[in-house]
Amino acid sequence: MKLHGAKTWVEISASAYKNNLNVLKSLLEHGVTFCAVVKAGAYGHGLAEIVGIAKYEGVDHFAVDNIDEAIQVRQLVPEAIIFILGYTVPERLKDVISGNFIQTVYQNETIQILGREATNQNRQALINIKIETGTQRQGIEIKDLKILLATIEKEYGTVECVGLSSHFSSSEMLEKEAFTKNQNKIFNEAIEITRRFGFNPKYIHISCSASGFLFPETHHTMVRFGLSQYGMWSSEDVKKKMLLGAKNVELQSVLSWKTRIAQVKDIEPNTPVGYSQRFVSDRPMRIAILPVGYFDGYRRALNNSFVLLHGQKCKILGNICMNMMIIDVSSVGQAKADDEVTLIGRDGMNQITADDLATNCGTINYEITTMINPFITRKVI
Repeated sequence: MKLHGAKTWVEISASAYKNNLNVLKSLLEHGVTFCAVVKAGAYGHGLAEIVGIAKYEGVDHFAVDNIDEAIQVRQLVPEAIIFILGYTVPERLKDVISGNFIQTVYQNETIQILGREATNQNRQALINIKIETGTQRQGIEIKDLKILLATIEKEYGTVECVGLSSHFSSSEMLEKEAFTKNQNKIFNEAIEITRRFGFNPKYIHISCSASGFLFPETHHTMVRFGLSQYGMWSSEDVKKKMLLGAKNVELQSVLSWKTRIAQVKDIEPNTPVGYSQRFVSDRPMRIAILPVGYFDGYRRALNNSFVLLHGQKCKILGNICMNMMIIDVSSVGQAKADDEVTLIGRDGMNQITADDLATNCGTINYEITTMINPFITRKVI
């Protein structure tokens, strides 16, 4: 269904998202919190749209990357528990406190600033400690954890530790299972150190989508589900194992991306098409110009891909332009201007997934979706 006034748009399936939520929640034991990771515009699906559906389905714990995303979620779900997983610059920490967000910390200086700001606001700063277990991103080494805990202890009354977390580097890779389990072992040691120090954080979390499926022992008290909410698998290994497993877990794609035909042309043999004459016709052809390009997030590297028109595959011709691309519609009898074209999604018996495009240009499925320009309208259907 074409979106009125739009030359390209994204459709978000509420029913598919609900299906995925139910699948993921069924993996969790009673008392384990489901946390929806909605950073990067909900992996390109549209933060407001996804949070709106999630709220309706009873989700009340969210994780974002930054303070601005946190503020947006707070406006949508005033009562939500919101974790900021990424870095917040010192001058914005006051906003963390006023918004009642849970800030991820791993440095003494951040805790001290939060303590001062909390005193100024006569409020309490909520923090989530991040442990380095093997990814070498944000996080404090376990050997330095006691020093960090001592800093928190000094801020008693102004800083409250409500979370302890880490992140797996390769839990989607079955051949890296030993490394994943060792990361969880280090994390368990951090939990014990933290508790012996007198802290008992409510939210103990290291598990992501892949480990949420494969390693129940890593669930602890909360699991952060990211790409799986959106119907995407973190690897073919995980997908095959879960589809063949006893639970027969099946996810549904949430996102479709559409556009319209701007113009249809008939060209003669030996006609160059697009920039650099990368494609030259070898026969009479009918081509269509689509008003979408790499500015919109359809990567230039996808020039060997195809789109769907009236349920048929149509190959992209030549180089993808900034705001346009050209497709071969010779085999589609009734192609005309303003016809709907599917870039990602299903049309008839054919489907194009984010995985298909990722394979085509050598990347991962959720880079494909997060690259879709946020200015493009997202519509919940």
